Amino acid sequence: MNIPFEILFNVIIGECYKRRNIIFLLFALISLSLLLTGTIWPKKFNSFTIIHVDGTNILQPLMAGAAEPTNAIDHVTNAREIIFGEIIMDQVLIDAGWLKNNPDDIEKEKIKNDIKLRTKVNGLGDNLLSISFLGSDPERAYMTAKRLGELFIEEGEKSKVEESQSAYEFIKKQVDEYLTKLTNVEDELRKFRTDNPDARPGLEAEVSERISDLQQHIQQTQLQLSETVTRKKSIEQQLSGEAAVTISQTRENQYRSRISEAQQQLDNLRLDYTETYPDIIRLKHQIEDMKESLNQEIERRQNAQAHSNNRNSIVDEGITLNPLYQELRSSLSTTETEIAALNERIIDLNKLLDSEYERASNIYGGQATLTKLTRNYQVNQEIYQDLLRRLENARVSKNLDEERQGLTFRIQEPAKIALLPTGLRFIHFAIAGMVLGVFIPLSLIYFLIQFDPRIRFSQIIVKDLGLPVLAEIYQITSDTEINNEKKNIMIIFIGVAVVLSIYGYVGWLKFIGQI
Repeated sequence: MNIPFEILFNVIIGECYKRRNIIFLLFALISLSLLLTGTIWPKKFNSFTIIHVDGTNILQPLMAGAAEPTNAIDHVTNAREIIFGEIIMDQVLIDAGWLKNNPDDIEKEKIKNDIKLRTKVNGLGDNLLSISFLGSDPERAYMTAKRLGELFIEEGEKSKVEESQSAYEFIKKQVDEYLTKLTNVEDELRKFRTDNPDARPGLEAEVSERISDLQQHIQQTQLQLSETVTRKKSIEQQLSGEAAVTISQTRENQYRSRISEAQQQLDNLRLDYTETYPDIIRLKHQIEDMKESLNQEIERRQNAQAHSNNRNSIVDEGITLNPLYQELRSSLSTTETEIAALNERIIDLNKLLDSEYERASNIYGGQATLTKLTRNYQVNQEIYQDLLRRLENARVSKNLDEERQGLTFRIQEPAKIALLPTGLRFIHFAIAGMVLGVFIPLSLIYFLIQFDPRIRFSQIIVKDLGLPVLAEIYQITSDTEINNEKKNIMIIFIGVAVVLSIYGYVGWLKFIGQI
């Protein structure tokens, strides 16, 4: 249940009065213990230096794209590795006076480990680096922090120069190696082109185009030859009488057509007139004449066919003297000459085509080697040119680092001797002793009241048990008990005065530096 604060406070005061001796003993024990701890607690003096890492200078915009200043040190991560290296640690032991007692090697290693544990390296923004050392001797802490900062700067500058020189030498070695490779590939490519004159870029397409042209010319020539042969056959047919037969057949058809027309006219006239009509008589005579001419033409055609089928027949001299016959013989001779020329042309074109096929085979055989050599040459040339640019950049970067124009370190705030110790001091222990000496006993009394099963408040009887409370009777003490209590309280006051006197005396001794 909730107990009013006034009642709870009175109960706590009553319990404290009842257990005053224990509370005083706890107070004295806690306060004096913390006071003693404060007197023997070692002082810690923190000395630090702040280093500014300057990565920009007037040369940086001027040299942009040509060289980049060397960032040899990662400001925080790698700074610990550099500071805690053997070179800086050995030098700090000498300069900061850590070797005054002439320690042996094992003690030196212990001192180094102790220095590493008490040294902190922190980054303060992008360009600031803090190196601090915490020690019991302010002068030695100052010297240690000071030398750590100075030696770190020296090693950083030295590391930058060494890294620039190493990078320059490595790239120079790579340039020499790739120059040798490039020279060897050039010699191989030159020798291959000398031994294979057809092996040159673009020749493959040229040969393919040449083969395509030859094939097209052969096809055209064969087509022209086929046409010429057909023309020869036609002339031979004309010379052998086929033309005459054809003409005869044409005339025969004409006669038949004219006879049919005349017969139709005759039939039309017979519908209106008699056989004695003059036009009918005239048409009859015309039809008879055309039939006679038709029979003669048929006979002439049969004779021409017989003459054409007889290969051993002798051509009549009258026919040979015919200008048309002579013209046909001249055309036949010209056609035969053209056929012979076309055949020779086809033979020559096939020979050229075979030669181009052989040339293409040689080109295809050497194309893989040429492609490989060319690719190796281009790759090595690109790498060589890139390495040349990097070598020049490395040379300029090396010069910048040697002239201290690249990434520079400077002390932003030098180390100082710490006048006041850091961390917990005597005053902190003294105040904590007085406060905890009072607070801890009171807290114990409060928890005792909370967990004590005895009934201490009348409200609990009324609300929890439901019983009425008629009156509250306090404890009655006798005069003897009262006198004993007064003596006891007097002794407690004297004890508190003694504790406070001890506090004051020890504080005075601490102030004047006696302890």
